[in-house]
Amino acid sequence: MTDSDATLQSAVREAHRQVESIPVPAFEKVWAAASGKAAATRRRRFLLAGAVAAAVMLAIAIGLRAPVKNEWLYLDELELLETTGWSAPSDSLLPAREFDIYQDIPVLIESTETYGGALL
Repeated sequence: MTDSDATLQSAVREAHRQVESIPVPAFEKVWAAASGKAAATRRRRFLLAGAVAAAVMLAIAIGLRAPVKNEWLYLDELELLETTGWSAPSDSLLPAREFDIYQDIPVLIESTETYGGALL
């Protein structure tokens, strides 16, 4: 064993001896301190939740306020209705065709046979 090992071993023994000499606090004292910390944390969380709820309610109240009568002053309703249009979202997926499938395809003459298909 080297000198540094012996020094370290004696330092650890001394530290252990000093810690062992400190009296252990009573269970009631430790429990009361832990309960106090938990209660303080609960109070802080409750106050924070209340403040957040109040802020959300204020934001909702401001957002739902009655509209001002002059909001339509700068908008022309007729122009707005004439310039807007609607198309189905699926129209962008379909290819552009030059003919109307319901008007331009001729009617196929059916076969006279019982189990026959259309005559092409």
